Amino acid sequence: MNWNRPRNFMKHILFAAIVLITTVSLCGCQSGLLPDPNDLNSDGLIQPDNLRKILRAGSSSIYDRVARREITDVRAKAILAEFADELLSKVKVERIPVNKAWEYAEVFRAAHRWKEAEAALKIAVKYAQNEDRRVNDSLRLAQVMCQLGEIKAAFPIARSTFTAPPQDKAPILPSVLLEIAPATQGKGSDLDLARLLEDAIDQHRQVVVDPKSEAGQAFVEARPYLIRKAYFLASALYQHAGKKTDALRCQVASARLERPIKL
Repeated sequence: MNWNRPRNFMKHILFAAIVLITTVSLCGCQSGLLPDPNDLNSDGLIQPDNLRKILRAGSSSIYDRVARREITDVRAKAILAEFADELLSKVKVERIPVNKAWEYAEVFRAAHRWKEAEAALKIAVKYAQNEDRRVNDSLRLAQVMCQLGEIKAAFPIARSTFTAPPQDKAPILPSVLLEIAPATQGKGSDLDLARLLEDAIDQHRQVVVDPKSEAGQAFVEARPYLIRKAYFLASALYQHAGKKTDALRCQVASARLERPIKL
């Protein structure tokens, strides 16, 4: 095989991955509604689970070549990115069923195809079947929009989750701190980001969980650490923006929490 022809290689890997997933799926599926490996455009849709499996299979095949020293790690990453583009370009967002929009969006997000993820998440938020989905998909939409530089429009979407009942507020602070903040920091909206972080901390304090459940116990245990980490970042953002009083307020609030932060 000619390794200097990435498109031929990608088509080979794409075909092999789909054949593998189709073969495995046929062993436990009687529906016959699987994608035709010879015609990805048959209906413009591959099920999101199959998309994830194909991407994993393609990644495994590509990195097997790295392990055998047939291609470099840098080359493998480039091929894998093009492979994902080749596969996901077959998915027509306008034909995605509304109840599966969030699943397709997760595949797009994982592949850093932000425009398609944004389109799918707007559908997911509009047709969210429950409050949990609305909160999670709104936060993911805000993160994707920040990746695209649409920060001023993204923050109100993130804040729209603040209306959720206490039992559905748990994703807010982790998403703001770990996804929205990295996608936003340094793009001219650091002061607004600091304020969003402080407000998300307040939301996190309102979360209600079952302290007797394993998940509830884990949440309660992690809450001081997560809040303190958010205060630390907010303080740094305020400091950088010249808001020393606000930075000090966050530092004092952080110091009141028992668990030390690991930097």
